[in-house]
Amino acid sequence: MRLITIFIATLALLTAPRVAAHHAFGAEFDPNLPLQLRGKLVRIEWTNPHSWFHVEHVEANGEKTIWMVEAGTPNTLFRRGIHRNTVPLGTEVIIDGFQAKDESNSANGRRITLANGETIFMGSSGTGAPSDGADPGRRP
Repeated sequence: MRLITIFIATLALLTAPRVAAHHAFGAEFDPNLPLQLRGKLVRIEWTNPHSWFHVEHVEANGEKTIWMVEAGTPNTLFRRGIHRNTVPLGTEVIIDGFQAKDESNSANGRRITLANGETIFMGSSGTGAPSDGADPGRRP
């Protein structure tokens, strides 16, 4: 009986879904690697603990790469008036943020700028938050 219990417990642990832990900005992103991505919004993941905006960025040599840009929680964005249809797929955007420490095509987003000049805060919890002094008229 004990062997069956151990077997079932082991099987349950091995088949349990992976849980992604919530992390601080500094655990994954580098404040010394600011970036600006320009391109078409190709996908949005409205998930917890972070939403993700996927952008097809066009490099200077014409090569296209897909970047995953982390935003705030859906609730944080929703409270700021942003919902999953605020920026439709296919929209040309500029995203300012900070690259992942592993220098992959992953970033933490600070803001999205639309073609009409409108900016949308992406809900960053670290460097890049609205009171970091980057916005005119705001002090940290």
